[in-house]
Amino acid sequence: MGRLGTSDETSDRVTQAVLLDGSTVSLRRLGSGDFDAVVALAETLTDDERYRRFFTLHPADLQAWARSLTERSSVQYALGAFDSKTLLGVANYFACQPPGYAEVAVVVAHNEHMRGVGTALLRQLGLVGRLNRVHHFVADILAENYPMFRVMSDAGWRFKRRRDGSVLEVDFDLDHVESPEVPETRAFGL
Repeated sequence: MGRLGTSDETSDRVTQAVLLDGSTVSLRRLGSGDFDAVVALAETLTDDERYRRFFTLHPADLQAWARSLTERSSVQYALGAFDSKTLLGVANYFACQPPGYAEVAVVVAHNEHMRGVGTALLRQLGLVGRLNRVHHFVADILAENYPMFRVMSDAGWRFKRRRDGSVLEVDFDLDHVESPEVPETRAFGL
């Protein structure tokens, strides 16, 4: 597994995103104090949403998953969208091979779909990834996961996809992502 460089200046920066309904959310890196909020977010998911995110109805250990997102390391980065102190969604990446690649995932609380939370998270995570020398996000997405396809499309990035049975293997090219100097993110879709 590759290692990522993280810039202290950008790794903890809080940014704002304007959602489809005009509300503003804060986007910031998750830390150990967010563990309970990540578990609570996972508990809001329907069986269908859990299946689309984890490829199973009953993930083996949601607490281990939450811990992996909230314990900082040099090989992963997790970003949360917050409305006040409520966690609305999470986007994260883990370094993988070859160097410059990272596996990405997004999950949004059940009652927060279609507001643009997922798109805002993915866009900001792409900017952070670029600053941390990630050139490609890769993901395995169930072919029936239409909400995630909307997020991918709304992010506006170049991507390639290849179908392998019921799974699409997606490769996002981050080398064309907007400059990280953009002060706010406008969200679309999920």
